[in-house]
Amino acid sequence: MNPFLIVPFLVFSLSIAFPSVRADELDGTGSVSGRVASTEPLVAGSVYLREPKRNLTYMVYTADGRFSAPYVLPGNYEVTVEQPGLVSTSQQVSVSPGAEITIDLEVEREGQGVRVVGSRPVAPVAFAGYEEIYPPGPGRDTLERTCIVCHGVNWISQRSGNDATAWTAFVDMMLNMNDSIWGIEDGTPMMPPGAINAAQRKELIAYLAEHFGPDQPARMVRNDEDLPLDQAALGKAMWVEYTVAQPKSPDGQNRWIQEPYFDLQGNVWYTERTRGAPAILKLDPRTGEFTRFPTPNPQWSPHGLVVDPQNPQMLWWAGRGVEVTRMDMKTGEMTPYGDTSNPQRWGGHTPVFDSRGNLWWTQIAADRIGYWDRKTDELKHFDIPNKGGRPYGILVDHDDKVWFAEFYGCQVTRFDPETESFTEYTLPSSPCTSRRLGLDSKGIIWYGAFSSGKLGRIDPKTGEMKEYRIGRFSEPYEAWADPDDKIWLTDGGQGGMLVRFDPDTEQFTYYPSPRRSDMPKMAITGEGAVWYSNRSYASSGHGPATVGVLYPDVSRMTTLGAYYQVDEWGKAYGSGSPHPAKPTR
Repeated sequence: MNPFLIVPFLVFSLSIAFPSVRADELDGTGSVSGRVASTEPLVAGSVYLREPKRNLTYMVYTADGRFSAPYVLPGNYEVTVEQPGLVSTSQQVSVSPGAEITIDLEVEREGQGVRVVGSRPVAPVAFAGYEEIYPPGPGRDTLERTCIVCHGVNWISQRSGNDATAWTAFVDMMLNMNDSIWGIEDGTPMMPPGAINAAQRKELIAYLAEHFGPDQPARMVRNDEDLPLDQAALGKAMWVEYTVAQPKSPDGQNRWIQEPYFDLQGNVWYTERTRGAPAILKLDPRTGEFTRFPTPNPQWSPHGLVVDPQNPQMLWWAGRGVEVTRMDMKTGEMTPYGDTSNPQRWGGHTPVFDSRGNLWWTQIAADRIGYWDRKTDELKHFDIPNKGGRPYGILVDHDDKVWFAEFYGCQVTRFDPETESFTEYTLPSSPCTSRRLGLDSKGIIWYGAFSSGKLGRIDPKTGEMKEYRIGRFSEPYEAWADPDDKIWLTDGGQGGMLVRFDPDTEQFTYYPSPRRSDMPKMAITGEGAVWYSNRSYASSGHGPATVGVLYPDVSRMTTLGAYYQVDEWGKAYGSGSPHPAKPTR
């Protein structure tokens, strides 16, 4: 092991009480507040505080022309307002423990801001409406239900310039006419058999060649929908982002950081999927220091991770090259499980524990779920009924039933480990893609219909399903309940944001993020803070790798550490924890 930085920590049992907050943890911070003068109304303007030496960024919103950023770590910050179509003055401030700094900023109009669909352009491009980029005609329907439903509205339009031969190669690759998928022999292609017939294939290729051919420029879809911002709610919020010091791997690859998970000491662990330099990362949010644990094989690719609830010194991750791997969080030693003969073979995807301490995970490429038995230390697999469904996110409910989303199948499926039987729920948005699931305290299953811009719920007791429209171009990646049973979504389709849904009022609150990026996974603390990674911002080469947290209400902050909720028996529970919802005894 050769981590960039090693920060030792103590290991505790999961039966301990919730960690007490250090009295000096927030006392060692300062605050920056002030007024933003504008020549026109400024609703929820984004105020940034950047400290390059500490690789820290804070962002707060204006409310009635004022802003406040509490609990800022000491350092020298540049403070600016950044909003599409506006230009801002800047201020340099030096924050010390206990300091209360007040400043004034000014903004004025400079051009027109444009809301763009998606997480980030891959190159400078023009913007246009959806109907202009994708005009009606033979082949568009097939494109929408097979390509756009998975890749989103900008993947095709940003790759204009290909002729019919090149587009034929793209389509046939997805149809898997010439090769197996993801290292799985006889694997089901990403576009399942029967998805399109020969005539539809011909129409699709012709449509792509006509509208995205050699003479067509790369473009992105402009989002003309109004985004209602609740500045009273946003004025209570604060984002904090931590930048990884090394923006690229040793051989120059863009960093790719995926999923967060908390340990019992308040640290946040992440999977890193950087090509040629995969690793497990640990962040101490109180200092901003990262520790890096490389995988033994540089061709592996960790995807999801979870801390062992019965042995919290151990972390498990799933990904390419293995099914699952156990890692000692102190030494970084890793023990892989499953077939490791092909490092390009997609094994596990997302792991989660049940109440007995057994591990479950999805295998998206193999169309099955995996199981590790703690008593026997052996693996077992269960093929899903829907071939080509692509099992993705997974959770275990209050009754130890296993639920997973089918990415391509547009289904949510429940597996009963006792009867080894499956129950399938076809989503109202079908056809669609769906990635991850969440669970609230009442046992309701929540999901995001990724390709249709909707949030959905399933009541396991009645089988009733209901969906709520978020936005035309919304791409809800994950849905999770916070401690108050409000549902949070990660949404890269609307330019990168977190969205809160109140099931009682059926209202959405939108929190635009500091960077245009997707956020493939989140974890929510006992105080309601939402942790995430800016995956596409760094992996597509637009900037350094960053991870971060949204504090929706800074008045609830008691710590800079990240802790799950803990019940009266000392068991961690909450979004992404070993127990997704509060256990009952």
